Amino acid sequence: MKKENVRCPMCGTMNYDVDLDETGGWTKCRLCKAVTCSMDEWKKHTVSVPLLNEKQLVARSMIRK
Repeated sequence: MKKENVRCPMCGTMNYDVDLDETGGWTKCRLCKAVTCSMDEWKKHTVSVPLLNEKQLVARSMIRK
């Protein structure tokens, strides 16, 4: 169990000795009570989706003109 200090992205309050392993990366701010996930943990569970323009979609036959 590694305890970390995590700053709340909503109000900026420092939350001390948070066990992110136990909560799966989620924390509840001690001041504003906002429940947030750290960016490092968030990045583990997200994927990048490419943004295609109309020409690329037509070239890939995803839409018809």
